[in-house]
Amino acid sequence: MRHLARVAGGAAVLLAAATPRAQEPEPAAEEPAAAIASPGDAQAGGVEAAGEPEGAAAPAARASAPAREPRPREAPAPASPAAASGDLLPPGFRERVRVALGPLEIAPIALLALQAAPYVGDDALSQAGDSAERPGFRLRRVRAGLRGDVAGLVRFAISTELAGDDEGTARIHEAWAGVTAARAFEVIAGARTVPFSRSAMTGAGDGALAERPLAVRAIAPFTQVGIQAEGHFQDRAFSCHAGVYNAFQRSDQFYAGPSESLAPLGNRFEGIAVAGRVATEPQGPLGRTLQDVARSPFRLGVGADGFFSDGGARALYGASADVLVHAAGLHVLGEVLWTGASPKAVPTQPIAQITSVSSLALVFEAGYMLIARRLGVSGRVEWIDPNLDIDDEGDNLVLTGGVSYHAYDDLVKAQLEYTHREELGGLSLSNDALLLQLQLSL
Repeated sequence: MRHLARVAGGAAVLLAAATPRAQEPEPAAEEPAAAIASPGDAQAGGVEAAGEPEGAAAPAARASAPAREPRPREAPAPASPAAASGDLLPPGFRERVRVALGPLEIAPIALLALQAAPYVGDDALSQAGDSAERPGFRLRRVRAGLRGDVAGLVRFAISTELAGDDEGTARIHEAWAGVTAARAFEVIAGARTVPFSRSAMTGAGDGALAERPLAVRAIAPFTQVGIQAEGHFQDRAFSCHAGVYNAFQRSDQFYAGPSESLAPLGNRFEGIAVAGRVATEPQGPLGRTLQDVARSPFRLGVGADGFFSDGGARALYGASADVLVHAAGLHVLGEVLWTGASPKAVPTQPIAQITSVSSLALVFEAGYMLIARRLGVSGRVEWIDPNLDIDDEGDNLVLTGGVSYHAYDDLVKAQLEYTHREELGGLSLSNDALLLQLQLSL
C-alpha cells in the first residue's frame, strides 16, 4: 500500500507539471514594429504609445499586465554604404544649416562655380550666348549671402554676385523680404526672379547641365525689382504667382538676353511690367533640382506663365509653358517659349530695332541618375528662331550632352558636357564647346 501511494503521488506531480496553470495570464501579443512610437516622435509631438487605451484606463491596464523585459531596439540599417561611411549627408542638408537667434533663423547662401573650357570653336562669342570664347578658365558664378525668417512670418534673402562682369565687380543678385499673410499665401517685395519659365526659376546651381538652356537665357527676364504675391495650396497641387515690376530692358542682340536691372536710381527711363504664372504638381512637390537626384516615385509638374512690359524704348511680351516629370531617377523636361518686342515711336533710349519682332523656342531635356545622389547623365535639344519673319544664322539647333557627379547631398558637383550649335540658316559657325564645371552650392 505504501508503494502504491508513492507511485500515485509521483503521477499527480507529473500531471500537474504538464497541464497549463489557468490562474496565470498568458503573455501579451507582440506589438508590431510600426505601432511603436519612437523616442523622437514622443519628443517632437508628445505622441502617446500606440496600442494603449486613452484616458484613465491606461494606467490600470499597465498595472495588470505582467512585467516584461524590454526588447533591445535594433539600429536602423544604413541606406547605402556611402551613407554608412559618412560620405553622403542626409537629405535636406541645406535646411539643416540654420542658426536660431530667438525668433530669427538665418542660413548661409553660397554658390561657387569654376569652369574650364578645354575646347572652344574659333567663332564662339559671349554676346551670342556661347559659354566661352577661347579655351581657358572662368569663374562663372561667385555668390554669397544670407537667407532666413522671423518667427515664421517674414522671410528674406540677400545675396551678392561677386563676379558679375569681366572686371569682377560685385552687384546685388537678390534682395527681398516676404510677409506671410496666411499659411499658403505670401507677398514679397524687392529684387527677385520673375515667375517666368521653370528653367529660369530653378536655381543656377540646380540644373542637370552646367548652363540653363540658351533659349531661356535669351528670353527670360530673371531678377527684377518689384512686388509679387504667390500662393501654394494642397502641397503644391496648385500654385499661382503674380507680380508688378519696373519694365524690363534688353539689348538689340537677341542672345544677350534681358538685363537684370536693380534700379539703383529708380525707374528713370522705363514703365511698368506685369507677370504671372500658374502651376500644378498633383503628386506632390518635385523638389529643388531638375534632376531626380533621389530617384523619387512618379512626380509631374505642369506650368504656364506670361509677362507684358511697357518699356520706354520698346514693349516686350512673352509666354511659356513647361512640363517636368520625375520617375525613379529619370527626369524629362519640355518647354516652349515665345516672346515679342515692339519699338516705341519715341524711345527714351537709343535702339536699333525699327519693327516688331517675334521669337520662338522649343526645349527638350532628359536625363537619368545611374546611381542615386551620385552619377547622372543628361541631354538637351533646343530649337531657337529669334525672328520668325526671316531665316538666317540666328536660327539655331543646340545639342548639349553631359555627365554629372554629385557628392555630399549635392553640396559639391562636377559636370562635364559638350555643346554643338548648328546654324540653320546662313553660314555655319565653329562655336562648339567642351566644358568642365566644378561647383559648390549651399
